Amino acid sequence: MDRDSRDMMLETAGRFFTERCGREVVNGVERGEWPAELWNEIEAMGLPLIAVPEEEGGAGGSLADMLALLRLAGAHAVPVPLAETALANLLLAAAGGAPKLGPVTLALGDLRLSGGRVSGRADRVPFASVADRFVAIVDKSLAVIAKANAKVMPRPSPAGEPYGSVAFDNAAVEFGGPSAVGAERAFELGAAMRAMQMAGAADRVLATVVEYSKQRVQFGRSISTFQAIQHMLAELASYVAATIAAAESAARDADEGGLAEGGRFSIAAAKSQASEFAQRIAAIAHQSMGAMGFTHEHILHHYTRRLWVWRRDFGSETFWGEKIGAAYARAGPQALWESMSGSKYAA
Repeated sequence: MDRDSRDMMLETAGRFFTERCGREVVNGVERGEWPAELWNEIEAMGLPLIAVPEEEGGAGGSLADMLALLRLAGAHAVPVPLAETALANLLLAAAGGAPKLGPVTLALGDLRLSGGRVSGRADRVPFASVADRFVAIVDKSLAVIAKANAKVMPRPSPAGEPYGSVAFDNAAVEFGGPSAVGAERAFELGAAMRAMQMAGAADRVLATVVEYSKQRVQFGRSISTFQAIQHMLAELASYVAATIAAAESAARDADEGGLAEGGRFSIAAAKSQASEFAQRIAAIAHQSMGAMGFTHEHILHHYTRRLWVWRRDFGSETFWGEKIGAAYARAGPQALWESMSGSKYAA
């Protein structure tokens, strides 16, 4: 997808999300209401197939195109598994499978594949309760399992989305084949996906807080003129800018380096940073807006609660920090400076 086509796609998707992913829809998902009409419209636009080749019925976009769309989805708190389905469809198409309509999610966990059947369990599976099928990667094999062959134990996330644990007991595979990526790489791509969603959500948090501070009047003037608020907004903006920059760098490196290997270090750094800053972004935002930001009626929680959830999805800052530390330890004493100076990245 060339730059003009991507810009047109993002502009169209942005208008659609603005019109169709309002407060009522997001709150409805938290009450257990599946927005079938919204999902059908998203499918009709071809968004879950953005990174699937045209010959497979997709939009023919790249990994970078998909991640750009997911940043936009994060900025609108899109309450359906667009991210999970888009990534699952990309992995399925890369394995030679044909994506089907319907919401899909990734089930990555302690799984075993033998004779075309999957056994094991995956925890914290996003949108497990509403997915029509699950895409699992066991070692270097990809397996698609229908919902009817899985046992879902719902456990909504703190953001109210239908997460849950999924158990497979000798479950028949709907499609199986050699995967283009291993389970560890699929987990990394999930982290890149979340980092971009967090970048979008963080950007929306900043915009929301800045707008509120301009409109809120105290002691006869806008609170945005108070030095204490200005300091808080400056700190918030720095965390948001760092989150966005790291996520965009990871998306670029992942795309340029290829589906199987690209951007491994950048993804680890981006997810570690996004997860670490998520709690600071949420704390400053709610503090800046005072009691108003804590009300359920305000939209701020749509983004801050998702930041809290996404912070843990596909590895927390601790998980990825340990990965980065281990990589530098293996690479030797010169690796840190070489990576910081741009001459070489830790392997």
